[in-house]
Amino acid sequence: MKNTMLTILGLLFILFSSFITQADEIKLASWNIAWLGSHEYNQRTDADYKQLALYAKQLDADVIALQEVESEYWARKVFGNDYDYYFSTKDWVQRVGVAVKKSRGFTVEAEEYKALDVGKVRHGMDITLTKNDKTLHLLAVHLKSGCFTAPLDNKSVTAMPSTSVKEEKQKEACTKLSKQIKPLEQWIDLHAEQDAAYIVLGDFNRRFSQDIALKYSEDKGLWQALNDEGQEALWTPTATANSDCWGGYYKDYIDHVIFSPKAKANYVDASFEQLIFKPKYTKELSRSLSDHCPISVKLKL
Repeated sequence: MKNTMLTILGLLFILFSSFITQADEIKLASWNIAWLGSHEYNQRTDADYKQLALYAKQLDADVIALQEVESEYWARKVFGNDYDYYFSTKDWVQRVGVAVKKSRGFTVEAEEYKALDVGKVRHGMDITLTKNDKTLHLLAVHLKSGCFTAPLDNKSVTAMPSTSVKEEKQKEACTKLSKQIKPLEQWIDLHAEQDAAYIVLGDFNRRFSQDIALKYSEDKGLWQALNDEGQEALWTPTATANSDCWGGYYKDYIDHVIFSPKAKANYVDASFEQLIFKPKYTKELSRSLSDHCPISVKLKL
């Protein structure tokens, strides 16, 4: 009888320990759901929204940085009522937002990060999550598109040709992306000085793997500009991995989850995932689902 009781107590201890471990883990994701809003480019049917909702259920993240989602109304069509939603107010359908699962019991502070708007570009969302006296700072972003690999220093950007419409657009994109570096650094500096755990995540529209491969200097590469020393020694799992979204149609990630050292210490090893859509790529499917597959990581918090 005594041995039986000891066995039962041992099993209960294991189960309880497992529960505590699971309860302390959170799944953090980022997903650009292309043109999810009232724009004419969104031609999704009810069946498309149901399909997106199935992928959202499969993702099952606790906190999700959203890009190209117009408002809470549109987010609920995909993620339902299990989340609280925090959105930027920029007058444009491609807004940045963050969804936080209600059941996780976080205290949430949300503030729009308007400093990223260097001229007709999207705001960020500055989110602070607190639970059990532990705090995590998040900056959700969707940076200027169109300057995926070109050097960002002033001399290189000024020298870019602009004789065609295509060249002019790329030059404008690189000009604006280069201007977004300063407000990004300011946000990182602030939290680094406070010795805080912080993460910057979302659609950076920049191939960090190429920044690294091209061995850019700090003034030329976005990754190099942000990555520094000490509490600014950053890490992202996407810098050394290839994207398999839509069969690897674009192999270099432009969606990233960037960790500070303190946040990295809480990263659950090998937890980085990309949720791959099942069908084969077609332009129509990339519009009805998205041209971006969601990415996620797990942290102990």
